[in-house]
Amino acid sequence: MHTQSQLINFCTSVFVKLGMDDNKAKDTSEILIEADMMGHSTHGIRLLPLYIKDIEAGNMTVKGNEETVKDTGSCLTINGNHLPGIWLTKKFLNLAAERAQIYGTSTVLLKNSHHNGALAAYMLPIVNQGLVPIIKSSVPSSATVAPFGGTKPLLTPDPMAIAYPTNEDPVIIDISASITTNNMIADKIVKNELFAFNCLLTSEGLPTNDPIEVQDKKGTVMPLGGLEYGHKGFGLALGIEALSQGLSGSGRSKKPKFMNLSTFIQVIDPEAFSGLNAFKNEMSFLTEQCLKNPPIDNNKKVRMPGQSAMRKRKKAIKEGIILSPETNSTLEEISKKFEICL
Repeated sequence: MHTQSQLINFCTSVFVKLGMDDNKAKDTSEILIEADMMGHSTHGIRLLPLYIKDIEAGNMTVKGNEETVKDTGSCLTINGNHLPGIWLTKKFLNLAAERAQIYGTSTVLLKNSHHNGALAAYMLPIVNQGLVPIIKSSVPSSATVAPFGGTKPLLTPDPMAIAYPTNEDPVIIDISASITTNNMIADKIVKNELFAFNCLLTSEGLPTNDPIEVQDKKGTVMPLGGLEYGHKGFGLALGIEALSQGLSGSGRSKKPKFMNLSTFIQVIDPEAFSGLNAFKNEMSFLTEQCLKNPPIDNNKKVRMPGQSAMRKRKKAIKEGIILSPETNSTLEEISKKFEICL
């Protein structure tokens, strides 16, 4: 069991020892731990060794600044120069929030950014301001998802998140255009586990639940909807790649060689439309109707997206964060390597 501050301080110390600027190290650590607190453990502190590896290989820039490619006021395009994706995403989400309150809506395109973790982990500070944040991200340097009907990896899981305020807890939606994600596959392999159902395809296009088929045998991840309705996930992925790669001008045609994200960030201020109170009243009514919907199973009532994450977060703050044995073992190795106490 670890506290939030213990894990943040540990991660920050490791990044600083690797030469990362203090503010970048702290922001990156906070979002990784926020993901663990919300139950998104595949995108939490277990990513630390992967980040360390990329820093040591020179694939993540740890110092310096991004480059503004274009700024029209409500719209920005940013070259991230391979700086920490978490720091970049957090920085420009905050800037989009500021500008949304001026222009009503603000959109930022980030290209050439390193990995940005769990998108849900960014939402609370923005939605708590009465704003609607949206993030859509893709990785031009990676391919694990075939287009619907195909067998060759071409796309990434392409996650997106949107959050909105209500009169109670906010609703936080974090989904991907594929049934599962690359980090979930990696987590299953580390734990020597199979998926509970067939969400992957072999290189021949046969359904499988074995993550090794994707990592080592050129298999693919099924798009959302699976074999029957995967055209829906395929379409969603194309939309996300259009907004992230197309608008940023940094996509698969550039053939990047290592971790390289393109990210669409948008913040909407409801006050610029029908007003925050009207928005919250409508979405609170909808939430109430969803939760009152008669369940298929009385033991599994309808819950809103993010409801479980919020519950886990509150519990983690109160009782501490539980990490998997595999992650704890990895952190012990990192602690010895960098001579930093956990």
